[in-house]
Amino acid sequence: MEKLPSQLAWRDFERVLRELGYQLHKAGTGAARTYVNLGREPNLITFHEPHSPNTLAKGTLREYIRRLQLSRDEFMELLR
Repeated sequence: MEKLPSQLAWRDFERVLRELGYQLHKAGTGAARTYVNLGREPNLITFHEPHSPNTLAKGTLREYIRRLQLSRDEFMELLR
């Protein structure tokens, strides 16, 4: 089982979302970003884009992976 990185750049997380087929649905003036994928559960999901530094901490990343209904190994494979 591969370990999660202690920090992950937001752009790398977004790349995984695109690999899963998610597209940005709504980006308002705040940090909330909503993504949609009608072919996958959850169909609609919202994440908080981090501010400076533009990275996700390990705890947040763990929560986001859980919300995407992925295992750690599945996420790490998509991250490669």
